[in-house]
Amino acid sequence: MSLKPSVNFHSLYDGDKFAGLAYYVESESTIYLTYLAVNEKLRGHGYGSQILTMLENKYQDKAIVIDIEPVVPTAKNYKQRISRLKFYERNGFHRTDQKLKDQDGEFEALTTGKKLDKVGFAKALKQMSFGLYQFKIEK
Repeated sequence: MSLKPSVNFHSLYDGDKFAGLAYYVESESTIYLTYLAVNEKLRGHGYGSQILTMLENKYQDKAIVIDIEPVVPTAKNYKQRISRLKFYERNGFHRTDQKLKDQDGEFEALTTGKKLDKVGFAKALKQMSFGLYQFKIEK
């Protein structure tokens, strides 16, 4: 449940087992998937893909956008970053060469759309934070 109708939180269960969750924001043209998590004990069984498929089916007319840590060989968790990128690419996302910069650092934007809708993405970010979140989207 959220204070704003455009901010959504969904959990996925397999029977009585918690499998994963998605936290996302909806604007007119964009779904910004700000957080996707799968129960560590159940990873590799398709639950993350199921969550993404649910979002794609529910919002067929909108591009889904995520941001990930930049995939740079010098990163301590480089293998994890590669794995994360490959997961999203297998699920229909592609790289945009656009960066999201905020107080936590720089992140690479991926989307299911033909290209990143910067305006829709910015609207989703503002809706998520009541307009208080400080960020820049740049190439």
